[in-house]
Amino acid sequence: MRAAILAGTLSLMCIASPAVAPAQNPPDGADLVRLMHDRYVGKWYKTLTFTQATVRRTAADTMVHETWYESAKLPGRLRIDVGAPDGDPIILFARDSTFVRRGSNKVVGRPGRNPLLILGFDIYTQPVERTVSVLREEGFDLGKMHEGTWEGRKVFIVGAAPGDTTSQQFWVDAERLLFVRMLGPVAPGRPGLEDVRFDKYQPAGGGWLATFVTAARDGKLIQSEAYSDIRVNTPIPDSRVDPTQLDKP
Repeated sequence: MRAAILAGTLSLMCIASPAVAPAQNPPDGADLVRLMHDRYVGKWYKTLTFTQATVRRTAADTMVHETWYESAKLPGRLRIDVGAPDGDPIILFARDSTFVRRGSNKVVGRPGRNPLLILGFDIYTQPVERTVSVLREEGFDLGKMHEGTWEGRKVFIVGAAPGDTTSQQFWVDAERLLFVRMLGPVAPGRPGLEDVRFDKYQPAGGGWLATFVTAARDGKLIQSEAYSDIRVNTPIPDSRVDPTQLDKP
C-alpha cells in the first residue's frame, strides 16, 4: 500500500459484483464518509491477504523489483513482509502507529498512520466518528468538497476547493463510493506533491479491492503495486498483527 506488474487469479468469497445504489450528493466530507460506511457496513471483508509485485524508486533514482506479502485485519492493522512471508524488514501499521523490525534488531515504533489504509479499507469497517476524527487529524478539511471527473466517472473531491490540486485531498467514485485518489504535500515542511491512485478495482467478498496502486511525487513515479493471490475473510491470528509479537520467531 503506501509502504502500496502482474495480476494473478483472485481467490474471492463472492464472484458477483457488489450491488451499486444510485449516487447521492452529500453536503460535505463527513457525510460522504457516512455514505461510504453505510453502503458496505456488514458486507466488507474483515481480513485480506495478497502478494504484491512492487516496483519502487530508490534514493539512487533506480527502480528495484520486490515481492511483498501483505496481511490486513480490519480495521486498523496492516502487516507488510518484504521478500518472504516472514520477511526482512517487516512493517506493521497498528494502534495509530508504525512498527518496523529489521533483522534481529529491536522493533522500532513511532506515531503515524497509513491514510491509504483508512481511506481504502477502515472507512467501511469502523465507526464513522472514528474515521472522521482521524481524517481530520491527518490534515483533510472535510468541510470542503466539490464534484469532478476522474477517468470518465463522477467523483467527490474532499479537502479542496475547485481548481486546488495542492491541498491535502481525497477523491471518491460517486457511484461505487470507493476511494480512487489522494493528493497532497509529501509531508509537512517538505517540498513536493504526492499523487496516489487506486486502480483496477475488482469485487472482493462483499466489498472491493483496487488491484493496482501507484504513487508519484511531482509527476515522477515512486512506486507501483500489483496484487495477486488475493484472499478475503480467511483467519489471521491476532499475533501476526500484534506489535508486541514482531520480535518473536
